[in-house]
Amino acid sequence: MTAEIYISGFGVFSAFGFGPEALVDGAFSGTPAFRPVTRFDVSRCRTVQAATYQETDDAGPALGTVDVASACAVQAMDMAGWSGPAALPLVLATKLRAPSVAPESPAELTERVADRLGLGRPRRTFVNACCAAANAIIHGAQLIRSGVSSAALAGGAFLVDRQAFSLFDAALALAADGRLRPFDQDRQGVLLGDGAAMLLLESGESLRARGARPLARLAGWAMTDDAYHVAQPHPEGAGVAAAVTRALHRSGVGPDELTYVNAHGTGTALNDAAEAAGLHTALGPHTEKVFVSGTKSTTGHALEASGALEAVITLLAMRSSVLPPTAALRRPDTRHPLRHVSVPEKTEVPYALSLNSSVGGVNSAILLAQA
Repeated sequence: MTAEIYISGFGVFSAFGFGPEALVDGAFSGTPAFRPVTRFDVSRCRTVQAATYQETDDAGPALGTVDVASACAVQAMDMAGWSGPAALPLVLATKLRAPSVAPESPAELTERVADRLGLGRPRRTFVNACCAAANAIIHGAQLIRSGVSSAALAGGAFLVDRQAFSLFDAALALAADGRLRPFDQDRQGVLLGDGAAMLLLESGESLRARGARPLARLAGWAMTDDAYHVAQPHPEGAGVAAAVTRALHRSGVGPDELTYVNAHGTGTALNDAAEAAGLHTALGPHTEKVFVSGTKSTTGHALEASGALEAVITLLAMRSSVLPPTAALRRPDTRHPLRHVSVPEKTEVPYALSLNSSVGGVNSAILLAQA
């Protein structure tokens, strides 16, 4: 019998602050967190905006990636009522930096988080850009399903830094108007954002042994690569369609049972068009009935951490029966129309997908179900 995988706790951080309450107050109200960047000089950049967390204690040391990842891991264990960190593997997604920028490797960062919290092994690190955290979650689930562990901490952490900001600025990918508008005809590009989230994944057997209650079930997942282009997505969203189809098939869920999709939605013309086309291919006539929102419009793009942050948003939507909107959506694309959530929408969510895509044609889909 194949082990079922559940989410028993999570921790989350964004530009809105630490914890789910801050995220709900911001993302679920459709309030963008973008503000002028003050961490480094952006005076010569295309935009000065990003969704960055404003620390209130100016005298204290600045938060680092290890700090936010550790804080989210502690939140997740506390929420789950988990008392034995040494039994938990850690699968962490984080940013790959040039040695000249940060001498510490991503794997060393993972070790620091694990050592700080007394976590066990294995300890794995994912750095494959915008799908990294989603892939980390999927890998955590596979560790449980394969019997390596009965539970795992999986997620990602990213803080907006000069290197990432400069790369996106040099590529003319940042929105000059300071707004990230997925699926809008007037979009001008992406904006970056701080983000971190850790999920405590657990087998049903482990949950029952502890007498704990799950928050949701990780019903299905898929990773694909259409290998169409080094940077551009397949124009018809072939990889997205394959990921959605395989995630649904793995769980035995049909397109007609799906309620909500948290889209990758970067606010760039090629990504938005490919994702919308892929959803039409995978969902067919049911596409018009499935709610879709792009929450990067409020949180910004957390790069390697985005899959974990958005999985938590999807989980919160499922548990609250409220769908977060795509902020600032005024003129939706018409070529592959979607059922956009433009204001907070109240509805029951038995099944929901969180989608992410990355350079090189990589795609991921995580399907959550009511526990």
